[in-house]
This record gives sequence, structure tokens and C-alpha cells, in this order.
Amino acid sequence: MWIVVVAVVAYVKVSLATQDPTFETPVVNVTVVEGATAVLPCKVSHLGRHKVAWTDQWSTLLAFMDTRIIDDERISVDRPYGNDWNLHISGVKLDDQGIYNCQINTKPVKIQTVVLNILVPPRILGTQSDTEVVVNEGLSVSLSCNVSGIPRPTVMWYKKPTQPGQSKDRIGFSGEVLLIHNVTRHCGGKYECVADNGVPPAVKRQINVGVKFPPEIHIHNKRIGQVRGKDTILECVVTAHPQGVSVWKFENKQLRKALQKYRVEVFEEGSHTITLSLRISKLDEHDYGEYTCVASNSMGSDSKRTILYEHIIPTKPPTTTTTTTRSTTTSLRPTKGKTDLMPGVYDYPSENGPPEYIPRPTLKKVHPLLPGGKNEPIVVGSAGSTGPESGARKNSVFIIVFLMCIFSLLNPL
Repeated sequence: MWIVVVAVVAYVKVSLATQDPTFETPVVNVTVVEGATAVLPCKVSHLGRHKVAWTDQWSTLLAFMDTRIIDDERISVDRPYGNDWNLHISGVKLDDQGIYNCQINTKPVKIQTVVLNILVPPRILGTQSDTEVVVNEGLSVSLSCNVSGIPRPTVMWYKKPTQPGQSKDRIGFSGEVLLIHNVTRHCGGKYECVADNGVPPAVKRQINVGVKFPPEIHIHNKRIGQVRGKDTILECVVTAHPQGVSVWKFENKQLRKALQKYRVEVFEEGSHTITLSLRISKLDEHDYGEYTCVASNSMGSDSKRTILYEHIIPTKPPTTTTTTTRSTTTSLRPTKGKTDLMPGVYDYPSENGPPEYIPRPTLKKVHPLLPGGKNEPIVVGSAGSTGPESGARKNSVFIIVFLMCIFSLLNPL
């Protein structure tokens, strides 16, 4: 029985030794990013007495069994398991891309092909000197952003905001060249090209576009007034690129700091804009007139005028006190439907003038027969008196006459 077992084992060993080796993995593609380590797999079964070797697409022998043959320290053979004969390439380069062969020295030779693909992150070609472009207003300008990478990167263009906190704007179409026609001063600023091919990181570059244009002057106040002896400030806003010469003139003479009479200052207001300030101290009659702000550069010139006039503060007239005697006349002209005038004579000097009242004389007589022995005034009315008061007066006169008759009878002569 033991003889049979030994015979079977020997047969199996002979069978395995005579069986042809095979590859356990199919043809594969390996893709890695430039700079990483590429692992090219090769797994062989029933290798037996045969040998494994690695070659490249030019049939250059790279490794034999687990020994590196080529003089490139980046290449090695890794065998994590007994059937593995993996080729390692560390720090892969774009030149490493291609076809690699794992071979077994059978008759005929058995070969397993591995395709190595290298991904290259995007790069922008050129130097930093390409980041400054100057163009005259009204012309066209071409911005270039030449890139490389595998796969081919897509280039997008943006215009960066001029104010902080704003987002950049997408402009134009995708491509390595951005063409701007009929450039205006508003086209100036920072442009950014962004290249991306899906292999991080994406790259970008800024291109600063400077637009040259002639000066433009703006004066807020065409006329300004000030009193004598005071100071005043004249200002003009100059927008130009490049900034050239900006001055104030009075009677066609450039004003400079002299004897502390004039003071000229320049204030930066932002991109391509300045404020030119002229301070005039202690104004006198010779300082009033027309002032001119003049600016010029290589593209042209501009000028604007403003008038400084004397402001006169109006004075108040002196305050005087006068005493006026006013005579008040009460109108006593009878009104329609109402008669409440005092008894007496009324004189109307004019048709519309107020009546003048002339009071009647009051007659006083003392009579011993009056009741109570008191002196009472006796008012004698005119014959034309009417109304209740005139009737009372008539009765009083009648009583007095009657009493005087009785008195004369009682005291005969």
C-alpha cells in the first residue's frame, strides 16, 4: 500500500513539473498620476523551472526574476505572494508611459502586457513677464495662457473684481487665448486664467491689463464764492493712465507754493484717479477770477475751469425807535337797522367819512321846589328830538312850567 501512495505522489510531482505555467491576471491598464508609484501586476501559476522577466515597449530588459537589470533605481520587483512578480516604478514620469511585458521563458515565450498611463496635472507655460500687458484705448488686445497636462486641460477666463468682497466674473469662452476688441479704460484690471484637467491641483495665473487713455477732468463746483480775508480750496478730479502732469493755473500762470499764498496737494482716489487740491490763503481783490485745472499725458490733455468770486455778506440796516401819535376816530355813522347814536348834532364832512359828534349844551338850574331840595340838571332838548328820550324831556319841561305857574299864583306881586 505504501508503495502505491509513493507512486501517486511522484506522479503528481512529475505532472506539476511538466505542466506549462500560466498568467492568472488578464491584460490590464494601470493609470497613475505623475510622481506617484506605479505597480504593474504579474501573477504566474505553475512556474516550475521557468523564469520570469520584465521588458519595456522597446524590448529593454528591466528585471530578471526578482533582480533589477536596468540601471534605474526607481525600478524593482515586488513579491507579496509566491506567485506575484509585480514591477514597481516609483516617481513615475511622463516618459515612463507605455507598454510593459511580463514574460515567461516557455517555448514559445508567454507574454502578459500591461499598459501604463501617466496623468499629468495642468501646468501654465511661460514666464512671469507675460503677466503684464499694456494697450492703448480703442485697440484690441490678446491674452494668452498656454497650458500643458494629460489629459488636455480646459482653460477658463475670469475678471477679478475691483472692490473687496465681490466675486470674480466669468468672461469669454474657454480656450488658451482671450481676445478683447475695442478696448476701453473699463477693460483694464486683473484677468485670471484657470487650467483644470481633473488631475489636482488646478492652476491659475493673473494677467494685469493696463489701458492707456488721455486725461479726463471733473470739477464739482463751476463757481465758488468766498469773502475777503478767508481761505478757500479749489479741487479737480483727474482720471488718466498713465498719470502725467496736473497743475492749477490762474491768468495763464501755473500756481506754485509761494510765500504761503498757494498750497497744491495731490490725493490718490483709486485706480488711475487723483484729486488735485489748491488752497488759497487770505483772499484779496486780486485773487478773484477764473482758475483752470490742466492735466496732460502721452495720450493727450484736458482742462476745466472754475470761477472764484467775492461773496459779500449782506449787512442789516440800523435799528431806530420812533414815536408815532395816532388819533383814533370812532365812526358813529348810523348803520342799517340800528340806531344807537348819542343825542346831539352829527356832522358828516364827506360822503364816506365818519361823522363828527357835537354834543348839546347841558342847562343846569336850581329850583327849590324840586324833590329833596337837590340841584338836578335840566337838559333842554331840541325841537327835532324824537324817540323815548325826547318824550321824557318834554314831560319834564311841562312839569316845570306848571310848577312855575302855581308858584306865581301863590306869590302875587
